[in-house]
Amino acid sequence: MEIQGTSLRIKSTNLDPQEIRFALLFWDQLVWPSSRLIHIMSGPDEIFLEQAGVLTRPFYNVYGDVAQGIATTQISAFKDLDKKEPGKWALAQGENSLLVRDRVLDEGRGALVELHRAIPVPDKDVPLNEILEFKAKRNDELQLLRTEIDALFATLDTADDKAGELSNHIVRIDAACANVLKIGKEWRCPVRLSNVKASVEVRPFVTAFGGIAAYELATHHALPASAAILAGLAGAASGTAPALKLSADFGWRGLRPRPEPYRYVYHFYSEVF
Repeated sequence: MEIQGTSLRIKSTNLDPQEIRFALLFWDQLVWPSSRLIHIMSGPDEIFLEQAGVLTRPFYNVYGDVAQGIATTQISAFKDLDKKEPGKWALAQGENSLLVRDRVLDEGRGALVELHRAIPVPDKDVPLNEILEFKAKRNDELQLLRTEIDALFATLDTADDKAGELSNHIVRIDAACANVLKIGKEWRCPVRLSNVKASVEVRPFVTAFGGIAAYELATHHALPASAAILAGLAGAASGTAPALKLSADFGWRGLRPRPEPYRYVYHFYSEVF
């Protein structure tokens, strides 16, 4: 869904199958709220995940404009979950999920961690039960990558040598990405590479941002361990190596400060290996 003011554009009546498979691999629980304003029925993927106890669809009773009412259900669900379990929930936003173009985001008040071509995910046609089975076997590696991304700004905020800590943390993220790429070789299903962008409120981390040189924030940092693994994967395109980039981003208006990302955006490449 794309929401801007009172304009609502519904691109699909189901969750994006590729994003579901990414989210299912790295997240333990998914939430897709609904309301009386506009209720979209669950499709086969959603029904499977509901029956598996992974996906829930809480109901929100909102009134008024349809577009802003839909935005309110999404925002309310996120805030309610974050209140109950601070820092454990994030919004999926992007061209293939929920795109709220106004109202809740302020430009320049956030920080963005971008991982390029560094994460393998099952293709959109891979059965969901196979992903759950694989995740159960390799949960440690998958959890480690998410933990390293989540911890980046928290560690920068407390470090005396922020540039040095950034370099050390990039090495750890590279190792975590390389491990996930390695286990990607074990999958007996089609896999494609993805980017992930993690948005963080910058207010708790002003000192962290101020302590990192501007050129480091504007430059892609190479991930050599991940590049070495990727080079050995048949079907992976050559010429574009995995990298990490830090930059300024939108901040979430009214969200209490938290060290973990509040929003994730995914992008998937066309090649399958």
